[in-house]
Amino acid sequence: MYQILIYTHSLSPLGEHVAQFFEADICQHPTELRDMLAAKNYRALIVDGVLAQTGHAVDLCEEVFIHAESNLPPIIVLTKSYNLQDKIKAFEIGCDDYLDTSVDKEEVCARVTKSIFHSIANEQLNKRLESATETAHTAMADNSDLGASIQFLLAVHDCDNLDQLGQQFFKTIERYGLKCSLQMRTEMGIKDMEAHGMAKDLESQLLYQLKDTNRYVDFGRRTIINFDRVSLLIKNMPLDDPDKYGAIKDNTFCLVQGVNARVLALEEHEKLIREQGSLKKLSSDVKDVIGSLKESYQDVMRQIAGGVEVATEIIENRLPHLALTEEDEKFIEDVLENLTGDTTEIFNDGLKVDEIFERLEESVKRTLRSVEQPTNNAELGGSKSDKGSTDGGEVVELF
Repeated sequence: MYQILIYTHSLSPLGEHVAQFFEADICQHPTELRDMLAAKNYRALIVDGVLAQTGHAVDLCEEVFIHAESNLPPIIVLTKSYNLQDKIKAFEIGCDDYLDTSVDKEEVCARVTKSIFHSIANEQLNKRLESATETAHTAMADNSDLGASIQFLLAVHDCDNLDQLGQQFFKTIERYGLKCSLQMRTEMGIKDMEAHGMAKDLESQLLYQLKDTNRYVDFGRRTIINFDRVSLLIKNMPLDDPDKYGAIKDNTFCLVQGVNARVLALEEHEKLIREQGSLKKLSSDVKDVIGSLKESYQDVMRQIAGGVEVATEIIENRLPHLALTEEDEKFIEDVLENLTGDTTEIFNDGLKVDEIFERLEESVKRTLRSVEQPTNNAELGGSKSDKGSTDGGEVVELF
């Protein structure tokens, strides 16, 4: 039994039949309509104008719309007779059905029931539509958040230092309307940032003191998220919206993980640049030492050769004046000849040493070129993330 409300100045036999078929209340004064409609959830409103003057059934409908709320159940008009203009006017003002006394009583009840069923179906459809719309909005919001997170994770690879990384993070976090403080810790130092790029002392101290506590630290409207080298303080969490509260925690944690990964990458890049510089310096020093040793060795060889030649010439010039026997002179000449020959052999061996020095020097040069090659490749064709903030092998700036 559906509850219906019958509005009439005088209840007709047709109206009485409908009232008996349904669970009906009767309203005869237009001023009572609003209160009665608000008191119960009526499934239909029957306007009984059968006993009214011809054409006045539509006037009763107008009274309903004047004195009742805008959100009305289906309105079915009962009339003794009607013309086409009355029916059109009834439909224009919002009536659901328009029946005259020529319609069988049972059919009238069936038409009223059909209007109620249509109303129930529309309500269910509207609820489903609202649910589908809400689900679609939620899905769109989730997809939007996921897209923003993906774009951020792609963009962090173009950040050459912590300042750029922090600004990229705050640019992404703006979509959530959050006020945050960010702390990034590296072996070279700690970087604290607000959205404007500078740091606040109190927030910085708080983040550092709580960095080794739980993954999430909640107190009031504030939440701290800790992950390895990065800590994030959110100052205005939406406590009145649990769904948004949880979504913010999940999404910001992904962003913090991305920041942490880039911090580690920048740190490793800094170490690599420093090691590269040390290796270049070591190779350059070895090259200088080899060059100096080679020059010193050649100079010693030249001095030895020159000394032998001078000594040989002096002795040969002095022999005629020493009054030596022919046998003694022959002995001395043989000794000098052997000395000259031995010196020549030593020089020939020295040429082999020179070749060894040259090969060693060329090896050092190749090592230097290989050390400089990554920087040169990055400058010529590498990505921005490969070459970082270096120019010609300079150390990357983290701050």
